[in-house]
Amino acid sequence: MNSVLFIQNGEYEGPGLFATVLAECGVAVETVHAWRGDAVPVSAEGWNAIAIGGGSMSAYQLIEFPFLENEIRLLQQARAKRLPALGFCLGAQLMSAAYGGDVFPNREKEIGFFDIRFTEAAGRDPLWRPNNTAPFRPVSWHGDAFTLPPGAIHLASSALTQNQLFSLDGIHYGLQFHLEIDRPLLAEMVATDDAGGLPQHGIDPQQFLRDAEMALPPVEAVAREVFTRWMQLWR
Repeated sequence: MNSVLFIQNGEYEGPGLFATVLAECGVAVETVHAWRGDAVPVSAEGWNAIAIGGGSMSAYQLIEFPFLENEIRLLQQARAKRLPALGFCLGAQLMSAAYGGDVFPNREKEIGFFDIRFTEAAGRDPLWRPNNTAPFRPVSWHGDAFTLPPGAIHLASSALTQNQLFSLDGIHYGLQFHLEIDRPLLAEMVATDDAGGLPQHGIDPQQFLRDAEMALPPVEAVAREVFTRWMQLWR
C-alpha cells in the first residue's frame, strides 16, 4: 500500500483535508508528532512521499525546537533521493531553509483569507495549471516569510507575502498558505488558538469562522484536485 509520512509540528496543526483526500484514494498517511517528542525519521526510506505541516514556531528557532533541524535534514535527504515532498506554512519555510533559501519575520502577521495571485508559471505547472485563476483565498496564518531556494519556480504571491507557493525539481512544493485546513480543523485551531492570540492581532475569532464558511468550500475543491494531482507524481 502506498504511504506518505506527515510531520506534525503543533498539537492542532494536523493533516486535515490532506489526509482525508489521500485516504479516499487508498493512500495511508503516517503522522509523526514531532511537537510532542516523536522522533523525526533520519531516513525517508519506506514512504512514497513526505509532507510537513505548520506550527507556531519559526523555521530558524533550531535551538528552541531541535526537531526542526531533523526535519531540514529529512527534506535534504528526500530531495537527494528524488522523493516528492509537500510543505504547508512552516513546512514550506523549512523547505526553503533546507534547499538554500532564507526564512525571516514578515512585515506583519498574515491571518485570515487573502487573495493569492498566481504567476504565469503556475499556468504551466502540472498541479496548479487547472486551478490558477482568481479568486483563490485559502487560510493564511503565519508571521514569517521566506526567499525562494535556488532553482525554485515562483508560482504565487499575496499582497503581503511575495512567496506564497513554489515548486522545485517538479516534485517538491512549498505552500505558505494552508491548503490542508478544512472547516473542522480550522474550528479546532481557532478554539485553542495556540499561535499567539487572534484578538491581539485584530482578528475576531468568530468572524474568522464566519468568513471560512464562504471562503473554504471553493478552496477545498481546489485542494482536492491539487492533492490528487500531487499523488499522480509518484503513484
